Amino acid sequence: MRFFILVAILWSVCSWGQNKHPDSLWLSKPESSDFPGDLQKGYNAFFIETLPEFQSNFNGLKPLFTSEKQILFIHDFKPKELQNISPDTLKISSNLFESSEEIKLFIVENKRFNNILYQPDSLTDLGLCKEFNRVNTDSLKSKKEIDFFLQDLLHTKGVVPDLIVSPYIADIGYLKEKYYKEPVYRAKVTYNNEELNNVSWKEFPHLETCGVFRTSDSTLSPQKRGFMFSPDIYNFTDKNTRISGPKTFRAIKYELGERLRYSLPLEDEINNLANRTDKSTPTDIDFVEDINREKSVSIFNGASSYIDIRNKPEEWLEEISISAWIKPDEVDGSFSLIGKGEAFSAKIYFGRLQFTTTGIKDHTTSKRVIKKGEWTHVAFVYVPKQKLYLYVNGSLVEEIAASDIRQTDHALLIGTNLWGQYYSGLMSDLKIWDRALSDDEIKSVYLEKTDDNHHSFLADNWLYLSGLFLILIIPAFFIFRKKPTAKQETPTLEDKALAPIHQNIKLNSINLLNGFKVWNLNGEDITSKFSPKRRELLILILLFTLKDSGITSKKLSDILWPGFPAQNKKNNRSTQIKELRKILEKQLESEILFDEKKWQLEIAENGKIDVFTLNKILPDFWSSEKEIHSEVQAIEFARIVSKGPLLPQVEVEWLDAIKAEYNSRVLDLLSPFLENEVLNSAEKIEVIEAILVVDPLFEPAVRKKVSCLLQQEKYGSAKKTVENYKKLYESYYNETIEPEFMKIVK
Repeated sequence: MRFFILVAILWSVCSWGQNKHPDSLWLSKPESSDFPGDLQKGYNAFFIETLPEFQSNFNGLKPLFTSEKQILFIHDFKPKELQNISPDTLKISSNLFESSEEIKLFIVENKRFNNILYQPDSLTDLGLCKEFNRVNTDSLKSKKEIDFFLQDLLHTKGVVPDLIVSPYIADIGYLKEKYYKEPVYRAKVTYNNEELNNVSWKEFPHLETCGVFRTSDSTLSPQKRGFMFSPDIYNFTDKNTRISGPKTFRAIKYELGERLRYSLPLEDEINNLANRTDKSTPTDIDFVEDINREKSVSIFNGASSYIDIRNKPEEWLEEISISAWIKPDEVDGSFSLIGKGEAFSAKIYFGRLQFTTTGIKDHTTSKRVIKKGEWTHVAFVYVPKQKLYLYVNGSLVEEIAASDIRQTDHALLIGTNLWGQYYSGLMSDLKIWDRALSDDEIKSVYLEKTDDNHHSFLADNWLYLSGLFLILIIPAFFIFRKKPTAKQETPTLEDKALAPIHQNIKLNSINLLNGFKVWNLNGEDITSKFSPKRRELLILILLFTLKDSGITSKKLSDILWPGFPAQNKKNNRSTQIKELRKILEKQLESEILFDEKKWQLEIAENGKIDVFTLNKILPDFWSSEKEIHSEVQAIEFARIVSKGPLLPQVEVEWLDAIKAEYNSRVLDLLSPFLENEVLNSAEKIEVIEAILVVDPLFEPAVRKKVSCLLQQEKYGSAKKTVENYKKLYESYYNETIEPEFMKIVK
């Protein structure tokens, strides 16, 4: 009997760690002000913004520390400031899962919580990248609605709540009994012995996690584009509960060629090089040498041209990545690039990219991204029931919630689909993977050489090299020959430049390019006067003034203080704007205004804001409909952009999308001038340098820079440019590169 008792005790100890109930659940009332009263009602968590507020409530709650109750304070101030307030006899913890009965007070920083708000759409994406989960239900109107929401979180999205903010439920016992009946399991994903961020889970398609993930679901399968996992699935059962810590999944990065299902260079042949057992049958397909692609490409006539590829019936596609170079003759209509029976069709739809899952959903970009008569690299990355990612020239242009997909054993059709939506134009280098490629992998596909198996004609043929040399020298001769005459007749672009824009006087100015800097009316650097939150507030108002003529109070508060109660948001906003106004009024000739229900930044005429200067050169330059029409504008615009990237040291979540939009606009506006015949080599390099500030790996700009430097006979600079590009590419993608333009310099 003693032996069996000992075995039972040892088994219980060994099993402790994985399948156990949460050690604690905390409950808060929205906008709680009567802490002792709310504590007596059943609430045991309270939000504290300032140290004085904590001290006043702490004194009132002292008698309760001798009882059995435990209290949680969520604060926004420095934990070290608590040392002079709490007595040494009171044990305080910042770990919500610490189960010691001696601890009566838990104090946790607000930033350690994932803030989970009610969303009517259960498919809304959710990210868990912090230690604890705070579930906010104060927008719900009844206990029944809260129950439904918590049920959806726990079982549909796998989220285990730690803190619940609820106006209708004050009974923690009820919540524990209803939602914590099942064990809680822990898991994490590592790559190179470090925790991998932004991991999805097959069981919870709209959830992303970082670090340790806690869930009540006993089966877990990690997912992340560009990675495979070992193991790729795990089930927590009674047989494996002796794991003392979280279950670790090891991530392994795919090689780019892994799980490549179709590879068709479409260069004088239509065979699938990734699987030569597939039978490819062309109909009315022709080939033509293309100067831009520097090789032969396929022609589709838009009426009867297509390629039929048959494979084994049991081979299905689930996750899909499609990549191709296209030059369409028409974009206003529906034109299928690739179609597979009733499974899917990747198309051009009135200048947009569209991925159709037949009979289920048309996934379409919100803007026109494909132009008629231009070579464009397009990519579709489809993860069923999760996301569709759409790329143009290596850059992500849009991501859309994805539907499910029907499986089919029908043939793959290139250039049409089951509805006969024939593609008209040129196509090259079609590839399809049966996995989801990552952003970096798509960028790599866009930048890579057309076909690694083909020898470089440049390297093998000295006549070609000589011809290329003449192509570079002859235009240079005529440009320099005409240059003196042009100078006598009309002023150069340098003479036409708007002089006031180029003044680099650090006086009454705000800089966002190459870092956040502020100089006052005396030319003194006052950047340090802005606390992180006031700096973020100023940047937010400034950028939205430029983009949308200001920002509403609600949007501003939701961005800067997400998850805070409405009154707290209002108080924080009022306080921070008041303090920011004091700095601006004393130090700069600028003002924060509230006009037409929007917060705006206004600066005097002698004040300077670098991104506002861009707007002077090209009004409303954020609009995708705007274009630079003159070389003068292009040079002016490029010189400002060349100062540096937008706010490189400021890392806040809401700013990422604006940075990406800014970089995209700069590329759209300046790229057309790479081939401009009016600009000379030196002026063109100014444009190129601006482009490389926002995208150092933009190969067309690097290639053109090398060409311009060779025209100027700056062979050392050209070689250094190639070496720097190669080094940067290899450090970024962890693979070597040897594009054709590099060999010219060698």
